[in-house]
Amino acid sequence: MVLEFTNTDLVVRYLYLGTQRPFYIRKTQPLDIPLAKETLQTPLKNLIGVATARKQLKALKEATKKVLESKTTTGATSKDAVAVKKEAEDIGQAIEDLEKAIKSDFKEMDPVDILRKVLSSGTLWRLDESLFTIAYLARTLEDPSEKNRLYQLIPEYIKTSKDLFQFLFFYKTVSAKDNGKCCIGNGVKSALIKWYDKHTAEQLAQMFALERSWYGWSHKNVLVMIHMKLEDKAKMQVVDVATGGKGIARGPKKAESTDEKSSEEEQEQSEALLVYRRWKKFKSVNNANEACQGILEFNYPFQLVPTQLHRASVVWETILPKMPYRDVIKSSLALQDYKMLKDASRLTTIYGNAVNCMTAVKESKLHPVFIYQTMRLFEERQRYLNIVKEAVHSVSNLGLKNITANPAVIRHFYSALNESMLNYKRTNLNFFITLDLRTKHSRKTVFGNRLMSCSAAYVLCTLPILKREQFVRVMTFTEQAETLKDVDFTREMKFFDAFEHIQANSAKKTKVDIQQPLEYASKGKNKVDVFITIVDSLIRVNPQRTSPAERLYKYNHDKKANARYIIINLSRHTQDLNHQNDLKGVLELVGFNEDTPKLIDAYIHGCFN
Repeated sequence: MVLEFTNTDLVVRYLYLGTQRPFYIRKTQPLDIPLAKETLQTPLKNLIGVATARKQLKALKEATKKVLESKTTTGATSKDAVAVKKEAEDIGQAIEDLEKAIKSDFKEMDPVDILRKVLSSGTLWRLDESLFTIAYLARTLEDPSEKNRLYQLIPEYIKTSKDLFQFLFFYKTVSAKDNGKCCIGNGVKSALIKWYDKHTAEQLAQMFALERSWYGWSHKNVLVMIHMKLEDKAKMQVVDVATGGKGIARGPKKAESTDEKSSEEEQEQSEALLVYRRWKKFKSVNNANEACQGILEFNYPFQLVPTQLHRASVVWETILPKMPYRDVIKSSLALQDYKMLKDASRLTTIYGNAVNCMTAVKESKLHPVFIYQTMRLFEERQRYLNIVKEAVHSVSNLGLKNITANPAVIRHFYSALNESMLNYKRTNLNFFITLDLRTKHSRKTVFGNRLMSCSAAYVLCTLPILKREQFVRVMTFTEQAETLKDVDFTREMKFFDAFEHIQANSAKKTKVDIQQPLEYASKGKNKVDVFITIVDSLIRVNPQRTSPAERLYKYNHDKKANARYIIINLSRHTQDLNHQNDLKGVLELVGFNEDTPKLIDAYIHGCFN
């Protein structure tokens, strides 16, 4: 039994997973543009065709009604009127039947509506695929009204400068001719102007002052290209100075002295322009005390702090309480590199208080896996998960091998780790989680996360779900394939309590049947909404590559449920289940990282199939 899989399903799956298959592996490389074109070409063409047919049918139906109304109100004979009415009704009925047929046969959505629905959900783990799809549609759509609807997504859903530049990179790549050149259309230019105009003058000043460029684009490039003219005088002053001008709105020319001109120009400067110039000036500050004064008075972000002051303790002491919590966690690695987190130092105390701020942990909504992997890097005196980058880093910082990670900071990390397990809202779904607890998994590492063991991944995936949900059953495979055993986790457990518990309950060998959780649940009274099975190597436990899809469909039919089955394959890096791409209900995930819980939440809420 295979459920109907539509073009809409395929496009939505691509936006979440970056592939046609019900399979996810973390994308550490930039988006593969040829693969993206190949994936989207057919489904988007079909969706555009369906949308165009629906629009044409609707227009024809409205035209038929107008003809009917005009004929019945003229001086025609009653016989003619009846004939016209009958003909119009026949055409109208045919149109309605055809429209119903299109809707029932395809059950498709308009491509722009798909993008709007997905982007507004806030469940995407990254925007790369969505930005590429917008760029691709901008060159594919022919209907001007549909293009205008598409362009509205740019100012509505592109939030950061980096996302804007990535969209322009995709648009230019998709549009490039054989000579590598492309033209930015007026529709895109208008959308870009609206994107800038939605920001306040002060926000524009701060954004331009940072002078960051990505994907071969910078704000100066974009502003020169779109020739933006806004009614807001303050915004235009900032735009003018960002593109190389003086940022001064001059009035009519008068014969005035130099002092009078200088006074007039100073008066004409908006507050936003002053902010821009202050930020630019701060980037060249060399004195730590002066930098601290600026941070306290104007709340400068860390990105603006000059590189030569990164090793100044007073600067960190001043800026740490003002940094976003995610940046606070990440900054521990740089501070350890600089050997600044010494025992009983003032900076160590301030940093510990920033990490241990439980209100900030809750507001950050960080998943514990991010805090855990940063804590592990800190413990190992390393800075990068990427093994090549870390090899270069280690050679450049040989002195780190002779120091020990500050135990006080690690204790603060541990407190934040346990608090972050409460960061997600309850779904009120019934979970059935099955683990493969083997003793060697405490030493076997997770794919793409070399400092995380499989046992740690079991805890980081399971414990947050157990703490937030009311209905969770956690079991483990045993030495008999047909037998499952309860893992007696409790909601009061902390990370290391749970870790030690599964170590005590691990077996040397297990026999895994990935369909056994379905068999076990089918004998119970309560319906299960989400099955999650976590193993170290799916090809090891399931060498025949058998998919649990058919058994899942049977369970849903028997229980009148709509359960979904998620398999997390911790140490493998390829798809190990054999099933067709139009499969619904089963998702295979590789490795375990910060994106995995986001995808799980989106999948169990039916955001994609």
